[in-house]
Amino acid sequence: MSSPISHYVAYLRPLTFVPTFFLALTGYALSPARPRAAAHIAVDLALLFAVQSVLLWGGANAFNSSQDRDSGPVNLLPSPPPMPEHLAAFGLFANGAAIVLAATRGLWAALIVTAGVAASTFYSWQSGHWRRGKEIGVVDNLINAAGSGAGSILLGYAFTNAPLGWHVVLIAAAFTVATFGGAPTSQIFQLRPQDRYVDARNYTSLLGAKTTLRLGALLFGAHVALVAALGLPAGAVEVALWLGWAALALAASAHSWLWSKSPFVEPYQKMTRQFAMIMTSQTLWTGYAWYATS
Repeated sequence: MSSPISHYVAYLRPLTFVPTFFLALTGYALSPARPRAAAHIAVDLALLFAVQSVLLWGGANAFNSSQDRDSGPVNLLPSPPPMPEHLAAFGLFANGAAIVLAATRGLWAALIVTAGVAASTFYSWQSGHWRRGKEIGVVDNLINAAGSGAGSILLGYAFTNAPLGWHVVLIAAAFTVATFGGAPTSQIFQLRPQDRYVDARNYTSLLGAKTTLRLGALLFGAHVALVAALGLPAGAVEVALWLGWAALALAASAHSWLWSKSPFVEPYQKMTRQFAMIMTSQTLWTGYAWYATS
């Protein structure tokens, strides 16, 4: 590689590392089979960070940029350097490494990462034979929501070698409902009010920004209802963390509904605020799950 290593690293989008790690940490926290010794937990989490955030998501980001030929600001890469040569191969190599490392934690972990690589590659790959996933409205959001929700949570859980049961699958599905409602809001600031599906082929342009935000508000509420239906907390600490999660998720629902009244007024700032609420709410739920299974 003749381009500087720093250019390849930049296209992994390091600003995504911590948020994507916390997505998988939810599943890890939920597992009663996770180790109790601090040293073992540290090893687990370091490997999970490498697989989930650096190699799987980072590789997908690099491959996506190679296909989009990014030259200006993109999500969580405000100042991309000149695109290095063979960036697509670099991204796919990182994805392959993610599969290999995940396999050290069992078949389920390897299968989940393999499915994520296949979905993210289809999402980004420019081909003359088919339309890529990110240019098919609804399919684009399904891939994003599945990766941020079920895929990440199930990967974190599978890292503990705990058998995948219905409870964790349903929790993962409930968080996928929330990400399906929230992920499309990152498309709004990239659209113009006059854009239609023919101009920008994605979920938000297909439904319209107002409908996207109102549906998102309803899905945030459904997310809270689904998680609550799977069990309520017991104990003061668990109740406090659980209520903090629910309050912020419902606040995000209200924020999305209010945002729908003027979708194109300060959309980036509103998106950032909403993502902060959703990520903080999931972090609180992760704390609840960790405490409840300790």
